[in-house]
Amino acid sequence: MKHLGYIIALLVVMLVPAACTDSNNYVYNDVNAPAMLSFGFYKADNPGVLGSDYVVELTADQTGGAATQTVSVALPPTVEKDNLVARFTTSEGTTVKVGGAEQVSQTTANDISQPIDYILTRGSVSRRCEVTVTKASLRWVETAQVAGITTYGNPVLKINPVDQKPYIGFKTRAGNSATAANHSTVLTLGDDGEWTAVGGEGFGHTVNSSYFDFDIAPDGTLYVAYADQQATVLKNGMSVMKYNGSDWEFVGTDKGLLKAVSNYVGFCALDGELVGAQVNNSSKADYPNRTLVVSNYKDGAWNSQVPGAITNMVYMANVAGGKDAAYVISINRGAVNGVNYGYNVLRYQQGEWTPMIVNYLEPGNATNNIAMIGVTVTADGTPYIWTMDDASGQLGVRVKYYDKTQDAWLTLGGNVLPLGFTPDRHTEVALDTAPNGTPYVVYTNTLDQGFPYMMYLDPDTRQWSNPAKLADLAASGLNLKFTSDGVGYVTFTNSNHLHTLRTE
Repeated sequence: MKHLGYIIALLVVMLVPAACTDSNNYVYNDVNAPAMLSFGFYKADNPGVLGSDYVVELTADQTGGAATQTVSVALPPTVEKDNLVARFTTSEGTTVKVGGAEQVSQTTANDISQPIDYILTRGSVSRRCEVTVTKASLRWVETAQVAGITTYGNPVLKINPVDQKPYIGFKTRAGNSATAANHSTVLTLGDDGEWTAVGGEGFGHTVNSSYFDFDIAPDGTLYVAYADQQATVLKNGMSVMKYNGSDWEFVGTDKGLLKAVSNYVGFCALDGELVGAQVNNSSKADYPNRTLVVSNYKDGAWNSQVPGAITNMVYMANVAGGKDAAYVISINRGAVNGVNYGYNVLRYQQGEWTPMIVNYLEPGNATNNIAMIGVTVTADGTPYIWTMDDASGQLGVRVKYYDKTQDAWLTLGGNVLPLGFTPDRHTEVALDTAPNGTPYVVYTNTLDQGFPYMMYLDPDTRQWSNPAKLADLAASGLNLKFTSDGVGYVTFTNSNHLHTLRTE
């Protein structure tokens, strides 16, 4: 009897821990205890959020033998992690809960920006499966090269907001047909991984110099704008064309939309309205020579004017827009009211031009460097601008963004970009934000043969990441864009040949 009592007591000691937990882990000794057998985040379960599948291969050691399962999934830092759906399998008869809520594979979404506990239960035995997300390095690969086409000037990369596919517009230097040279071409990347021309190569009139721009409206309509050598109102005035689904056609007129010689052509397509800007380069125009002229198209008519806030001569201009607002940045030509090469930012919204910045120099800066100005508008409608100044004691590239809550332009990262070298007139910069709001900057590295490099502002540390080289090619005409599901694209030219990288 004593022997039998000992056996019963031993069984009790063995069974009690199987259904109990300590402060850290769910403890079990049952070989048939619940287990997570597979785990991952799939593109199909997270449309518009993930651009690829991220799956963890669980080893035998991870599925059994430990009181707590640990699963680590590496996701790109571009992914928004607050509402992801997991796909998983478990041992037979296992229920899964998070915070008391039952989990269904391929259905239930969770915020996995912090480690999360999946509680696995089978019968009276429970087990904790801790899922942690780590940051994976972005892996950049080159897409198919474009055969038979070379570019003149800088290409323009856009993401179609409707189908989330990349499109590239540019002036063609040479193409697969004799008529393509010096005309506009727009390419798109198909599902087969090949680039194809939209509406054929080399459409429209002859493009003057490199004055060309390209944009996609919120409804997915493609537009190009360029200085038109065949414009009859005045040669080299701006013309705008759109793709109607089968062919390219002029918007409003094929004679040039204004009487001006349009240098530094910029363009954006808003929701229901088109906005352009140029620097007039003719004394025969309807506008003073070397002034900024802005144009807008609405209700079937073009209207052009010199904005009242900036009537002085300007050196150069750049344009970007979102869904409902356009932004124009320009640098004044020489001194205006005692300020050397001050820069300006205008906003066009709901039919009104509003000066946001006028004739500005960063405190401590003697003059803005005319080698660089830029503007972009990210998917959430935030405008970013970049200029070159020496306010920090040496020449650097400064990126600012407009904070609506503070009604102020703030320096991204608090100071000039930590490029690791002094930028010059050959330095190029492009910027976009990932779907989770993380700003990424791509730039040409003067210390490394002009190769393209990238860094991002870490949302956790608020520090810039270490620079990463993207390609062993000297780059010109840099562009950077992200899709809504976090796929990044970088486009540039090397010896007039187009190159496009994408993340995997």
